[in-house]
This record gives sequence, C-alpha cells and structure tokens, in this order.
Amino acid sequence: MTRATVTQNPKGLMIGEYSAFIERIAWYSLGIVDVLADKADGRIADGLGSGTACRWRGHSLILTADHVLKSKESDNLAFLLRVDDAINWEGDRAPEKVVRRISLPIDRILRCKEHDLAAIVLRSSELSRFRIQFCELPNQLMKRRALRRKGALILLGFPYDCVFPIAERETPNLSVHYLAAKPTILHATLAGPPSKPLASSYDPERDVLVKYDPTDPNMKPYGLSGAAAWCDRIRRSGSVWTPEPMLFGVVTHALMTSRLLQIVGASTIREFLERTLE
Repeated sequence: MTRATVTQNPKGLMIGEYSAFIERIAWYSLGIVDVLADKADGRIADGLGSGTACRWRGHSLILTADHVLKSKESDNLAFLLRVDDAINWEGDRAPEKVVRRISLPIDRILRCKEHDLAAIVLRSSELSRFRIQFCELPNQLMKRRALRRKGALILLGFPYDCVFPIAERETPNLSVHYLAAKPTILHATLAGPPSKPLASSYDPERDVLVKYDPTDPNMKPYGLSGAAAWCDRIRRSGSVWTPEPMLFGVVTHALMTSRLLQIVGASTIREFLERTLE
C-alpha cells in the first residue's frame, strides 16, 4: 500500500491537485524484484529496485535503471504492482494489504550500460489481467529541464528501508525471512554540482542532480534506483485541471556524500527508446 502525507506537497500545488497527481503516478510505478540476486556472507536475498510502466509507440515496457537487473535471465524477475484503488493517505487507519509478487509476460530486455538504462519489454497481448496502467511515451516525456513549479519533482519508489518482515520459517539448514516492500513518495528539488568532484558516472550534459531530503532523515535511498522523477506539464490546454504527469528522468545513482540523487534526463531516455525499439 502506498502511504503519503498530504501536508508535505510541493510548494504551490493545491492539496486536491497533489492527491490526484500522486494517484495517477502510483498506477505507473512498480517494484522490481531480482530473485535471489544479492549474495554476501552466506546470505542470499532478493534484489529490489523501482520501475515505471510505459508504452512507447505500441510497445509495453517497464523502464528502469540497468543496474537494478543483476540477473541475465528474465525468469528471475518478479514485480510488485499497485495494491489498492486509492492511496492510504496519512490519517487513514485502513489496514495495509500485502499481495504476492507476480511474474509479467516478458518478451525481451533491452539494456544500455553507458547510460544505465533498461527496458523490460512485455508481451502486450497478455497484460489485460494485471493491475497496471502505462504512461504514454513520448507524449508524457518531458522535452526540457524547466519546471512549472520550483522544487516540484516527485519520485515514487521502493526503498530498502521501507521493507518490513511479515513471516519467518526455520529449517535445519536454512532461515527464511518473508518481507514486504512499501512504495514511498519523495519530493525532490533540483541541485547544482557540489564543490567536490563527482563520480565519473555523472555527465552534466545528460544527468540532473536533485537533493536527497526524505521525511525520515535516516532513510537510505537504496531501492529507489530505476524510479521515475515526475513533474507537472508546463503548458496546459483547456480550463479544467487534470493530472498530467510528465516523466522528467530516471534515478540511476545515489551520491550519499553530497546527499544527492543522480537522474538521467528525458532526452537520453528518448534516444535510448528510439534506438532500441524503432
């Protein structure tokens, strides 16, 4: 279940608009589980990342960061889809629902290691039974780095620190812990490069930096990799407001020394999809 706090909406965005905006992007956002991908110190765990359901000129796909997909086999991937029809806003005491991760009909996986992007292409004819909606690209892909409102980038992803235990099973040689992941909303403000040099993965012509300032200062960003950064459309047609989320970029790296997230911009995403899916 997605939880959100109404009072922490970006400056200038009315509560009703904000709620509708978040509800819309929650339908596009999902968790990516790389089954038993993390191995260390005798322990085996599932890898966790974030992704966005998109439709690109007839192709249905999950857009994410390449490094989220550690396994080479698509059979090792599972997904966490939206649970409820409405977000559980803070103050709502409705019980949280937990559903099993599911498999999606994967056709192929396209990767771009240079820009740390990946597209999990799905078989569109087999998707009708899943609780999933698709962001229409390139229509909902931002064309420039300008924002309608200052500090109005919104991320919705699956950080490790919001994972919680639900069951445990012991065997003579194995201890199995069953966990559930909770999608979390993060508001982000554009930031300039810090005075200290950044890692070689940062390209100022391609990437955007945003401040990492979660509501819980102890929450680490791991698991947010692959999440989309969303903004509102700059120019609107018509007099009636409707939520029109625009995909601004995809989170690829966390620069924790500087408390920044690195986001690959929409123009690079467009080039990647044009090159691999045309």
